[in-house]
Amino acid sequence: MMLRDMPWLTSQRARLYGCCISIALALIFTRWTLLLYFAGGDFLSFWAASSQALAGHPAEVYLPELHQIAEATYSQGEYEAFFYPPTYLVVCLPLALAPYFVSFFAFMGTTGALFIASILRITRSPWSLIAILAYPPFYFNLAAGQNGFLTTSILGFGLTILNQQPRLAGAVLGLMAIKPHLALGLPIALIVTRRWLTLAWAGIAAVGLAISSYVLFGSDTWRNFFDISHSARATLENGHVNFWKFQSIFVMVRTFGTSVTTAYVLHGIFALCAVCALVWTLRKPINAAAERSIILLACLLITPFLLFYDMLIMALPLAWMLREWQDGGFPPWSKLVLCAVFFAPMLFYLPIVYNLSSFLGPMTFGPPFVLLFGWVLVRGATKNPVLRNYGGER
Repeated sequence: MMLRDMPWLTSQRARLYGCCISIALALIFTRWTLLLYFAGGDFLSFWAASSQALAGHPAEVYLPELHQIAEATYSQGEYEAFFYPPTYLVVCLPLALAPYFVSFFAFMGTTGALFIASILRITRSPWSLIAILAYPPFYFNLAAGQNGFLTTSILGFGLTILNQQPRLAGAVLGLMAIKPHLALGLPIALIVTRRWLTLAWAGIAAVGLAISSYVLFGSDTWRNFFDISHSARATLENGHVNFWKFQSIFVMVRTFGTSVTTAYVLHGIFALCAVCALVWTLRKPINAAAERSIILLACLLITPFLLFYDMLIMALPLAWMLREWQDGGFPPWSKLVLCAVFFAPMLFYLPIVYNLSSFLGPMTFGPPFVLLFGWVLVRGATKNPVLRNYGGER
């Protein structure tokens, strides 16, 4: 009973615990990142790409030797590669209009505000700010200087209005063309649920973004992007970026010493299972919160290129299901699952902060907890079906 239903974990206690954890994480982040290692992280890659594009040389963004020179002023010695498609270069274009650190804080502040707004729109509770500040991936994204706030906001806003404003939802979701590998489950879900209007608008938005990048940057930029794409694959396969930074099944398998081929096969099996579970579940009557959550969990399982800051996306299923279960009652084990998924990133965060990774080994926390959350939702959605309400909000 203590773990099955967790009656002792009331809303008041959850808020108290959240306050304590958020304060502790904020202090750790301030000490570790801002005082010791802060240099903007991967944002340097974005800012340097913008400076090259604004100087009239966008194709050089995908020539590592020239992109590294553009980073030289603020680099701490480690090259930050730019593997994103030219569609993301459109987003980066204005960044170098401001000095580097001003641009960094403006980018993180703007995208962070969008992320917070997307969560508050779901939960409709100001207390959600405590949960946000207690969620480790929030700090992962800040420390990395990455775009997790932006991609999570796109997915959050797009899926939240999926039933009410299908055209706008499609246009918003189409913006995931900036990081398409994180949204591979979306078109499958839209096809299965026969949301043809949303699918069409998502395609229009994605194609429009691609055309805009072609007009702005030219064919050479796209050609260089495809030429360098093998480097991104090599980074994933050979650990050019530390394996503990990745959170996919592919890399989790690789950390046990398996070959690249074996890792791809095993990842492919899990990805296929995720797609099958997604299709099977979405063909059944299911509430909107579980539907959106299962779509995103499938997206996280399908891609092999999933980094620690991308796990910020997990905040969306957590928010949707928390609100759903608060309104309709918590099923058995649901509180325990929410707590486990919410605090799982601690297994990654604390060893890095305190330099324990040397004997703890790689900390790929993502796949087991994505699978756990997905299994609970699929099982619950099919065991306790509800009428699908495409016109309302649950």
